[in-house]
Amino acid sequence: MGCSRLLVLGLLLNLAHCSEIVGNGGSEVEIQSNLIAVLGEEVRLRCLYHGNASITGSVWKRLKNTRVHRLAGFVNGTAFRRVARYSYPASPTNLTMQMRVSGLDAEGEYICTFESQDEEFTQSMFLEVHVRPQTTELLVTEEMDNGTHYQSVQCSANDSKPQAQIDWLINNRPPVEDYFSIERSGSFQRNGMSSAGSILRFPTHLQNESSVTCVVHHPTLPSPISTTASVATFVAPRVSVQVEMRQGQEEEEEEDYWRVSCVASGGRPETHISLVTAAAAAAAEEEPRKGNGTDAGISVYRLPVQAYEGRNVSCVFTQPKLPGPQSRTIQLPSFNLSGVQLLANPINEMQPLVELEEGQRNVSIGLEAIGNVPRYAVFCQKEDASPLPSGVAVVGSALTFQAHVDLLHAGLYVCEASYYRHRATVQINITVRPLPVLVPPLISVDLRYGPSDREVECSAVGAVPAATLSWSLPEGLAVVPSVSSHSVTGVLSLGAACYPRALTVGCVIRHPLFPTPEYRSVTIPLCAPPNISLSSRDEWRGGEEYTVAQCRVVSVATAATITWRLGNGDGSGHIVGIDDLEGVDVRTEVEERVSMEVTSVSTVLLPSSLYSGQTLSCEVGGHPSLQRQEQRHLLIPSLEAPVLNVSVGPGESDLWQAVCDYQAEGVKANLTWVLPAGSKGQVSLRSQNDGRTVRAQLTYRFPLASHEGDALTCLVEYQRIGSEKRTVHIPKYYITSLRVLNHTTPMKLHHSDGRCILRLSLQKNLPDQRILFEVEGNVPTHNITCQRSNGSFVQMEGDALGFQSEAKGRDEGLYICLASFYHHKAIVLLQVEVRSQDYQLAALVIICVSSISAMALLLAVALWKQESLAAMTALVQPPCAPESSKALVRRPDSQQYAHVVGYCIVSDVKSTV
Repeated sequence: MGCSRLLVLGLLLNLAHCSEIVGNGGSEVEIQSNLIAVLGEEVRLRCLYHGNASITGSVWKRLKNTRVHRLAGFVNGTAFRRVARYSYPASPTNLTMQMRVSGLDAEGEYICTFESQDEEFTQSMFLEVHVRPQTTELLVTEEMDNGTHYQSVQCSANDSKPQAQIDWLINNRPPVEDYFSIERSGSFQRNGMSSAGSILRFPTHLQNESSVTCVVHHPTLPSPISTTASVATFVAPRVSVQVEMRQGQEEEEEEDYWRVSCVASGGRPETHISLVTAAAAAAAEEEPRKGNGTDAGISVYRLPVQAYEGRNVSCVFTQPKLPGPQSRTIQLPSFNLSGVQLLANPINEMQPLVELEEGQRNVSIGLEAIGNVPRYAVFCQKEDASPLPSGVAVVGSALTFQAHVDLLHAGLYVCEASYYRHRATVQINITVRPLPVLVPPLISVDLRYGPSDREVECSAVGAVPAATLSWSLPEGLAVVPSVSSHSVTGVLSLGAACYPRALTVGCVIRHPLFPTPEYRSVTIPLCAPPNISLSSRDEWRGGEEYTVAQCRVVSVATAATITWRLGNGDGSGHIVGIDDLEGVDVRTEVEERVSMEVTSVSTVLLPSSLYSGQTLSCEVGGHPSLQRQEQRHLLIPSLEAPVLNVSVGPGESDLWQAVCDYQAEGVKANLTWVLPAGSKGQVSLRSQNDGRTVRAQLTYRFPLASHEGDALTCLVEYQRIGSEKRTVHIPKYYITSLRVLNHTTPMKLHHSDGRCILRLSLQKNLPDQRILFEVEGNVPTHNITCQRSNGSFVQMEGDALGFQSEAKGRDEGLYICLASFYHHKAIVLLQVEVRSQDYQLAALVIICVSSISAMALLLAVALWKQESLAAMTALVQPPCAPESSKALVRRPDSQQYAHVVGYCIVSDVKSTV
């Protein structure tokens, strides 16, 4: 049955292999049965002859409209082709050729023929032509349907063969059917070509993506064609209320009004805006009216100031993306007018007093309203309600005497400031002083040194009337003088001026009593070169040593400029500016000005660790007395590299400690122990500074059990220069057992906790006997203690339990000995007996005889019957209790446990001998 199944499978495989060669001529001609080509591309027509006949000619033929057309082939051993879109075949027996598909008429049946003298071998194939689709730009349209805004996106794939498939993606995912609808369409032509279309329609307010993608699939495409179109999305607007006051035109008798702007910006679609005002704010004719808004999303309203002063107005915004109508409220300001005061005149408790001089012209008394009104009008009259005298009028908010002041202008004036219903008044008492007698001025010129600069003062005081003063300046002196008209004193501020040549400055005084102007002058002296000094000091800031360099320049005004350079050598090497260097702070200030001397101080603060060993230069220039820049140099001391050491070992009490020692010059570091998760040790830091040397010690104290076998890392983070790590490994210690080096025998009796008790005999009346112990494990040190069963401790001599005096009966008993290294422990139980030498010899003989007898008996039983061996095992028993006979010994280098089982023959001899 199995062989028949294999035979059938072989026949089927043979038939499948034979079916690959198509045609009526058997296996001599190999040709493709069907082939698909793409319009505009090349296709490979493959036909080969595998027979043994001698081929005299071969040809590709095309059957079209019942006629046969010869395309390409071989005649008399020469290749031929009819048109250029066919390539020459390879050989008479290999008619494989390339053909460019230039039209749909290339589709049809192709015949491959090989001719010999005796017969003809013919095979045919069918070529199918596919056409890639032509995609168009996506068309987006918008429409309103029952108050809802919809968008439609149209995608087309035309003139393809076969028909293309159109899909839609939104944010790389197919559209949700609940919100999106897809309408598909298609058309077919007689030549087999077709077109496909698809329209994606969706409500705009449910679509949050700004683009949709049309994906066209077709067999001729190596990958689908994706086209993306931008679509509109709705966005919630940013709403706000703005208010400003506008003043009406007085000539048109228009009132002042509030201009309230309700702004909804950045939203789509347009936001509906309305204004809500306080109830009973004004009469019907004074209700707010909508202004001419010019920007989309802005509505402007005008509200009369007098009617809406201090009231609330609200803008209400409605838009599809807003959760509901949104209201923004603003309170319009309130105004007050509490009084009127005079400008630049003292005010006493009763009324302002103004003193004028007879003959003065263009005198103006400024009035200012006290309050927050935006503007106000001023009206003045004399106290008897009579109009103002001739030549006196109110101009703006000032009482102005336009003509000469006369003695008749004296009196009490009442002025009122008003803004709608807000009003306030002030009374002004004006007195007029008669003209004085002419007096000439007292003239003086002085060169003085002020608190901040050098000044030339020219004064003409005590004159009646006051004298006038002007300046006569030399060429090249570009300063602006000032003149005080009240004291008739002129001050010429030279600032920080310093000139390389002497200059003469003069002032000119005019007075009615002088027939010609009076001239006074003063000479400005020459400049002196600046005095330059450079000093430095070390300073610690934020755990880092800085070099603080100070360049002090004392010069005659003006102040010199100070710049800094950093380089190698005494200013001769390559130098760079320090303005943009890391960690450098430069501060320059004018410290003081005394008697024309200007002290300029520039201080630079830079980290010593970054710029150690380099030269810092101070350059001074920009002073008229200097023809070139002056330099001073300072060498920044070199610093040694940081030193880091780590160690681990036993510490105080029962704790271990890991120590990280750090030493460096000029820079402190942040020391941190990188510990395993859950660590509960104690970390302490001790640091000190010895001049520029920094020493720090970070200590981590921990129980050995918490980190045994771990690796502890000390992380040192330096300021500006990176970080460094040091790792120390803690060994994994163990104690496997505490061995007794003296001869011992196990007892049948066991301790209450199940431990095995070993018997050890001391010789009676023999001094200086010792019980020696040995600790098995890898601990570096250990401690062995022994105590009696009553809890009293026994004096140890190193790793030995010593009996210095002769052994006696009081030394007998149970001893519990403990070997420990921190949390590692091992215990041994010893039953110490004191026996005479005769007793020990007798016990040894009995043990030996018993052992030989037991072994002989076991041998005999084993020879007699194998099954009887189990009954005699009572004489063979483990040296310790059953639960401890299989001691589990676990080594640190193995994950498995070794079961140690031992047996011995025990004879428990209890004799008084």
